[in-house]
Amino acid sequence: MLPDALVTIGMFAIAFFVIWLMLVFLLLIHEAGHLIPMQRFGIKPDKLIIGGYKLFSFRKSGIIHEIGLIPLWAYVVSSDYEKAPSDRRAIIAAGGPLISLATGLLFFGINYVTPNWPTLVAAQGSILLAATNIIPLPPMDGWTIVEYFLNRRGIYFDDRNRRLLMGVGLATIIAITLAL
Repeated sequence: MLPDALVTIGMFAIAFFVIWLMLVFLLLIHEAGHLIPMQRFGIKPDKLIIGGYKLFSFRKSGIIHEIGLIPLWAYVVSSDYEKAPSDRRAIIAAGGPLISLATGLLFFGINYVTPNWPTLVAAQGSILLAATNIIPLPPMDGWTIVEYFLNRRGIYFDDRNRRLLMGVGLATIIAITLAL
């Protein structure tokens, strides 16, 4: 029989891996919500990054997918994206939160029929991902959507103000993360 400490360590490792897989899965779904309209608009995505501290990468459908050890953020890299019109960028930005919301509602429905903790966690994680991404501060998706409407009203931000807003946005994200 294994000592209790080894069993505890093994259970912790398995739980950590399951949560890691779930986070990677939810972030992949969210980023797919960006990739679909991006590709429909003819904007070529170069790389999809999930998390930091790269563990491995692979190429699928001409896109490099990079999976990191810490899956707390994700983004699509595209040299064409910034050149796209702001209305298309807003639609692309909205795609991630919308698919996360739809996925969360789907998981809540599945959990209603057959309750279990992984489905409930996936539902809550998807809804949380959608909600945090519509915060109207850079680098969140909500900022790109708000910026489109501000641009239509003739309000534009230079690089200095955009960097300032990025700092406020990152500080907000950190504060929300610490509050959870």
